[in-house]
Amino acid sequence: MEPIIRVVVKIIYVIAVPILRIIYPTKLVWENKAKSQAVLKQSCLIYSNHTGYSDGLYMTSLLTRYNVYIFVGKDWYEKKKLNWLFRNLRYIPIDRNQMDTSWIYKGVETLEKGRSIYFFPEGHTSKDGNLLDFKPGFLMLAKQSGVPLVPICIDNKMKPFHFTRIIIGEPQYPDLKEEGRPSAVLKKHAANCKATVLRLKKHYGNPKNATAESKAAE
Repeated sequence: MEPIIRVVVKIIYVIAVPILRIIYPTKLVWENKAKSQAVLKQSCLIYSNHTGYSDGLYMTSLLTRYNVYIFVGKDWYEKKKLNWLFRNLRYIPIDRNQMDTSWIYKGVETLEKGRSIYFFPEGHTSKDGNLLDFKPGFLMLAKQSGVPLVPICIDNKMKPFHFTRIIIGEPQYPDLKEEGRPSAVLKKHAANCKATVLRLKKHYGNPKNATAESKAAE
């Protein structure tokens, strides 16, 4: 039964992707297209801000040619109405409420197979449009696997039939093994990642979508 469900899900996904592109039109903006595409074709860790519940499905469909997997909260992954979809597409569950490290091993294993992982370091969507602090846990995957990072800024919350700029930044190669307390090092680089998303929004985003936080960074 499961193989049949898997085939059905893939058919639905193939049909849904172009429909999503019509309902949620986007404009891709590359900071350095050649460099970013070269890294995306290999194994890397992609991260971005989190503007709404549709981000996860849309961003993986937008980057589907790059074989991207994405983490999803276990509470969502296990919902009866969604589990059949999540388990048959490129989703990896993560328990956001308990000290569960299984997601790290699954993530490293996925990266070592030459695939990429998309991560929302905020953990939750922001209600006021300003970025939440980036949780440093996602950088543990980059530290253990040695893959580069690709930052993305979703310029504004996706709305039906409204253009959204998706800004893809240059690849990053942070020294996550630098001297210092490991937790402090990861926290510092997580803050740098948040600053990168704000910089992309400031320089390449639509000025009308600027948040108070990005304006304050000017």
